[in-house]
Amino acid sequence: MSLLMVLLLMVPVGARAGDLGDGSSGVPGTWYLGTDPSWVDPAKAPIVFIHGYNSSASVWWDGNDMYETARANGYQTAFIDLYPEKDMWENGAMLAGKLRQIYEYFGNKKLVVVGHSKGGVDTQTALVHYGAHQYVSNVITLSSPHHGTQLSDLAHSSSAWWLAALLGNNNDATRSLQTGNMSYFRSVTDTHANSAKNRYYTLGGYKWGSFGSALYWGGLYLSSYGSNDGVVTVSSSRLPGGTIIREGAWNHTTIREGSHTFSVFKPYTMSEQTAGSNAFSAAGVMTEQEPETNQIVKGGKAEKAIKEGFVIEDGAESFQMAFLSEKKLGSLKLKGPDGQEYKAAKVEQDNGEFFKGAWVHTFKIDKPEAGKWMVTGPAAAYMLVVGIDSPLDAELKNAKNQKVKASYKTKWIKYEHVGKKKLKEAGKGSKAGKVLDGDFTEPGVYNLTTEITGVDAKGKAFERTIIESIYVDENGKTQR
Repeated sequence: MSLLMVLLLMVPVGARAGDLGDGSSGVPGTWYLGTDPSWVDPAKAPIVFIHGYNSSASVWWDGNDMYETARANGYQTAFIDLYPEKDMWENGAMLAGKLRQIYEYFGNKKLVVVGHSKGGVDTQTALVHYGAHQYVSNVITLSSPHHGTQLSDLAHSSSAWWLAALLGNNNDATRSLQTGNMSYFRSVTDTHANSAKNRYYTLGGYKWGSFGSALYWGGLYLSSYGSNDGVVTVSSSRLPGGTIIREGAWNHTTIREGSHTFSVFKPYTMSEQTAGSNAFSAAGVMTEQEPETNQIVKGGKAEKAIKEGFVIEDGAESFQMAFLSEKKLGSLKLKGPDGQEYKAAKVEQDNGEFFKGAWVHTFKIDKPEAGKWMVTGPAAAYMLVVGIDSPLDAELKNAKNQKVKASYKTKWIKYEHVGKKKLKEAGKGSKAGKVLDGDFTEPGVYNLTTEITGVDAKGKAFERTIIESIYVDENGKTQR
């Protein structure tokens, strides 16, 4: 009995070993051991897999061959359940303690950590800010939003924050991934002494999901900001000071699947290796670009019936619209200026991250008639995103083009330091409709929605929406 008690005490609290077929408990702080391979290669470090936002540890083996692929390649494995809705600070603090337990379980053998999406940000937080760097050799991040994601900006904008909240997706995790907040995170992380104590390797994807899916409409929205995988842009997946292994035709789901990417990052799971021919340093790589101005975003709650309009300018080649609502709207219609009516080409429930549970009604219109387009339907809470393929985008980016006349109307929402408080206050622009950096002196995250209306060089009406977030620190310094 005494020997049995000693053996039980050797197993860390919260760990579950062996067959993972039953899935994870989803209880934050629980970690799981994969079955050992038939022969354990002492030269191979154990791999710890970290899930992303709105997920759990079982994402690595339930409908995913990552666990079996790692085991078949001779690796010992472990998996951790983090808080699915908490920010990187709370997850990082908890993860640091779990990495220490796993490190000790494997006989003080340094670990390799593979983090998907926000899991990569949580991992770096644990290593840099909570001292877990000593338990880990290499970190591999799979489409992690190291600079945030504009989908988080969208979810917390004046047009959509209430819809995300209605669906239960407006929380500390999503708030922390706003691009403004992540600019602050980068400023306190990249300069930290612990940031250079581990080797970081990144993968990014530029493939969307199937037409009408969550990853498709997410890709449509993010296309204004560059190549993306439906949730995170390629540029955001690049970590300052890290090494880019590859950026390929993966979407945000396939990039974490073993048959798609294990062989790609496998060489970087060894404690010592030379950089591959396709790998290059992220130092000096542009991580931001001026976004295209080709989106219209609107949202609201129709108490009786939906009646929302937007303007498509003359010369537009096509546009796509993703109409999100908290319920499926079979009678939703889109009517053009000529009176022609259209029904959604695809209706699918969002199983993604920031608007999980919403119903996505997708429309695609080629050679659209210029003028006012109307969306009608039954009472519902909704948000629409219109992506326009038009030569006007280039004209709007040309500051010297005086023939394009535009007016601006900005609304903003201010959050306290992410993780401390929720929505605090809202306001509007006061200087020609715009909000300038100097207008914000109180610390926190500001989410700005700017509606642009005007006429093009031909005198034809157009409209656009720009959504962004900025961070103001304790000294009043603005970070974008």
